Amino acid sequence: MKVLFDLTGIQPRSDNIKFHGGGYYGEVIFFALLKKTGDFIGIYNSKSYINPKILESGIKIYDINEISPQEVIEKEHIETFYTPLYSERQLKVNRYLMTWHGLRMLEMADCGISNYNHYNAFKIKGPFKKIFKWAVKKKYDKQAYIENAEYITVSEHSRASIISFYPHLAKSKIIVCYSPFMEESETGDLPQGILPKTYFLLTSSARWEKNNLRAVWAFDELFSQRKDIDFKVVLTGVDKRKIFERNLKNRDKFIFLGYINRAELLSLHKNAYAFIYPSLNEGFGYPPMESMRYGIPVAASGTSSIPEVCQDAAIYFDPYNSSEIKNRIIQLLDKNIYEKYCARAAERYKIVSERQKLDLERAADFILDIEK
Repeated sequence: MKVLFDLTGIQPRSDNIKFHGGGYYGEVIFFALLKKTGDFIGIYNSKSYINPKILESGIKIYDINEISPQEVIEKEHIETFYTPLYSERQLKVNRYLMTWHGLRMLEMADCGISNYNHYNAFKIKGPFKKIFKWAVKKKYDKQAYIENAEYITVSEHSRASIISFYPHLAKSKIIVCYSPFMEESETGDLPQGILPKTYFLLTSSARWEKNNLRAVWAFDELFSQRKDIDFKVVLTGVDKRKIFERNLKNRDKFIFLGYINRAELLSLHKNAYAFIYPSLNEGFGYPPMESMRYGIPVAASGTSSIPEVCQDAAIYFDPYNSSEIKNRIIQLLDKNIYEKYCARAAERYKIVSERQKLDLERAADFILDIEK
């Protein structure tokens, strides 16, 4: 079965967000397929960044600025089109396969969407909420109507969500394979001035749905109340510092970092005192596992897929409630609670990582149409 891999799904979607979980996922899937066979083809956008290792892999890759995906399908006699992120491309192909990570916009329509300029500081209310829900539903209704589509999704939460919003897909082929990790062990140096175990970590701060502003509010209030707390807060991926710095009373307690490379990110996870994950919605959610692999305790939102993936290894909070986030931070300052969640984190990572390895094989076989 000849496969066309849509590499545009792993490329950055904007200049200010160079890394996203779906892109990382797609790279892992690409190299898993490459281990099994070199007999597949890729398409990419030469105007956007792509991992040089992909271009150097020996796989034939077409530039969509020079030839359309449909033309590649016809030229190369493609039987399966696979994209690691949801795609609206309507293509004539025998088998259309995609990874559908989640339905964030539809799941969040009931509570209103955050205004990016105010960085999640309010919710849409009243009649505007009804208009918003209608607009979101209308936009995303078409997602389910790609002919011949088969789906990989990354959690039982996401699978149930797909069926919830699109009941007619209940009989479609939807397999659940946990989002995999890339095989990597190297970590970089900590950024200058940051010492091990002296900071709480927050990541992906450029994305409003990660909800890091509420965690910053919680920390700032706690620092004002407790002058004895000798920790700092490190935020990565910050592209608009003014959003976070506005009204901060303890500015010296926060370290704002922009984009950092993968090795540096792993080092920050490995050396943090604890990881805080106030995300409003996830299809799987890589970051908690990034910390748990090093036995770092996690406080996280009790929403969407996060409790499924982390189970009892994380301490949960309501992501819309900054006082509850502060409560969980205080709990992690307790030595007994802290050590309990350190142990749980390491144990949970072992369980999840074993499943990830098995599911990666299963996903690759599914894409290549290999029967086991």
